[in-house]
Amino acid sequence: MRMRALLGFIVKHKYILTFLLIVLVGMYLRFYRIESIQSFGWDQGRDAWKVRDIIKGQIVLNGPRTGIGHMHLGSLWYYLLVPFYYLTNLDPVGAIYLNIVANLFNFIAIFFVTKKIYGGKAALFVSFIYATNKYLIEINQTAWNVSPIPGVAAIIFYSIYKIVYENNYKWIFILSFLTGLFFHLHFSVVFLPLIIVLSLILANDKKKVFAYGLASLPLLIIWLIPSVFYDLQSKNTNINLFNNFLKDYFIKGFHLRFFLYRINDAFIQFQTILSLPKTYNYLKFIIPGIFLVALFFEKVKKQKILGFLIFLWFIVPAFGYSFYGGTTSEYYMLMNSLLVIYIVYYLQSKLLKLKFKPMIYLLIIFWSTFAYSQTKDLWIKNKNNGLVKQKEEVRERIQQNNKIEFNEGDIKAYLWHIWVEDKK
Repeated sequence: MRMRALLGFIVKHKYILTFLLIVLVGMYLRFYRIESIQSFGWDQGRDAWKVRDIIKGQIVLNGPRTGIGHMHLGSLWYYLLVPFYYLTNLDPVGAIYLNIVANLFNFIAIFFVTKKIYGGKAALFVSFIYATNKYLIEINQTAWNVSPIPGVAAIIFYSIYKIVYENNYKWIFILSFLTGLFFHLHFSVVFLPLIIVLSLILANDKKKVFAYGLASLPLLIIWLIPSVFYDLQSKNTNINLFNNFLKDYFIKGFHLRFFLYRINDAFIQFQTILSLPKTYNYLKFIIPGIFLVALFFEKVKKQKILGFLIFLWFIVPAFGYSFYGGTTSEYYMLMNSLLVIYIVYYLQSKLLKLKFKPMIYLLIIFWSTFAYSQTKDLWIKNKNNGLVKQKEEVRERIQQNNKIEFNEGDIKAYLWHIWVEDKK
């Protein structure tokens, strides 16, 4: 009877149990012995000093600086770090604990959103790819304000889907709230307003969209208030930085050649997630190109709408970056990572509809091989570097009575300070 009850429980909750197993694998690959693997760089050093200031009673209104132009995001990440630093007695390992929570949030958000849109099997497939993809594993290991982007972006996309396809206009409030929150994560938030506006063109009741949109504005604006106060307090420093940013990096006018150059940035996540060779840049456009062709012949309304919504998340940044003269990095488009997997899943579902029986087995072999190639170097974690080594080096400096001067982005300077000056 007990065995039968256990089997019944497993069958009844098979999706959740499988998902939990996937999460376990994904979290192991990301965080097992992470303190001995992942070093703390400039961003983590800066965060540590800011959190220390907050714990000591200082009100920090301005968040992390952008890599280009030195504009500031919101300060939410600093305050999320506070309880973890407080519980670890200012030890920067607290940032790792918050990053673990952020990654669990990403897994849950991605599974929930995918299950609601595509179903349970799709949710497991997408979660599996997210859990075992080398690029997503390595980018998730870094404890910084970028970490929650995949999960937050997933819920923003789902909010748009609920509004446009299901006519559930109350999701506009969630959409506004999360768009404001994104301002505290990364400057790619600048693309979201246009993506949202173009998406809502498909909404059936545009009057309701407008009315709910106006009513939801406070949920967006509330996230901007700390930065506004900082600007007033510091005599518009941040506004001047923004003006300088526009002056130095904004390109006046649209140039087709520069657009074609910048389109690589908008689609870079295809290259990183699918591990395409960098020497053949054109490869990253093959899958989205096939996706657009498939959508042209798509007869299912839901899939057409989803295709349009997904397409906007790539084409808007492609045009946006064509007006931007600064440098970029692949994580600037991390918000599109889930949608890359959605496109792959959609094309895979088309292959499975072909009357070719071995296709399912070929796909199982392909994804098994792909997952193995992505994770083969990540299972054994015998390094003794990372934050552990950085701490050892600081202890040696302390024993030698060798002071480490303040440096905003140096975690060693922070460690020396809290251990020697703060007596932690």
